[in-house]
Amino acid sequence: MTRVICSVNTCTHYLNEDVCGAAAIDIMHEEEGRMSALAEQTMCKTFHEASGITSYLGSIDNVNWTGALLKMAGSNHQANPQIDCTVASCHYWEEGRGCAASVIEVSGCQANECQDTNCKTFKLREGGTRL
Repeated sequence: MTRVICSVNTCTHYLNEDVCGAAAIDIMHEEEGRMSALAEQTMCKTFHEASGITSYLGSIDNVNWTGALLKMAGSNHQANPQIDCTVASCHYWEEGRGCAASVIEVSGCQANECQDTNCKTFKLREGGTRL
């Protein structure tokens, strides 16, 4: 399973030490219909702004409860989400919308919307923009 390091501290799924508490995340192209050529053209579509109790309730259906609780209890357990990636122009993209990277980094400290986030691990596949 791919380890996720996430610095998006304004997301409802963000846990201390840059851990993602979501059960699954979606990494996508920032512009629909256009292949990403740079990390800045990717985004974490799962981002849900932490703006009050209702925002946490709105994202409750996508929580990795076991991983999040173990992490909050101080365990060394990694609460890594399942990754669904549509960025086929990435070197790490696998058929079936998978990710072959051992670790991905999602950035976007102080993000207000998913377009403010990026998959910093993105690396353009040879011939990637023509896929």
